[in-house]
Amino acid sequence: MSSNPVAAAAVWRDELAGTSGDASQRPVLVGIIGMSPAADAALRVGFAYAEARGATLRVVCVGAASVDDDAFLIDLVDRWAEKYPRVTVTFSVRRAIDAAVTLAAAARSCGLLVVPASGEPGVAAVTKALVRRSGCPVVLV
Repeated sequence: MSSNPVAAAAVWRDELAGTSGDASQRPVLVGIIGMSPAADAALRVGFAYAEARGATLRVVCVGAASVDDDAFLIDLVDRWAEKYPRVTVTFSVRRAIDAAVTLAAAARSCGLLVVPASGEPGVAAVTKALVRRSGCPVVLV
């Protein structure tokens, strides 16, 4: 694991405590919103959590971004996957559907959601919606 510190805040809601199944066995979801500058940090935290839990990692990219941005993100995920060879990772791009709806739906089957925390209005609105709607704990990086 990298020695670079990452600031993160976790959000656990009381109603999630009774969620059926062992959350530690469910996948870790990293949501990349647009071309967030915090994508690298979110991936770092997501891969570390997935490895520690023995879970798979799902990366879902949402919101506006270019084809070049998507190529960059694919390369970024591949580089993190090389550092965490024991973590099985899947990557998908869902740009055409509402970002909050897409990530909240994807999080329903996951044990943890990691998303970038940003002051950018669009990203902040999606993050706020995910904290309210997510069916699993949320880590803001």
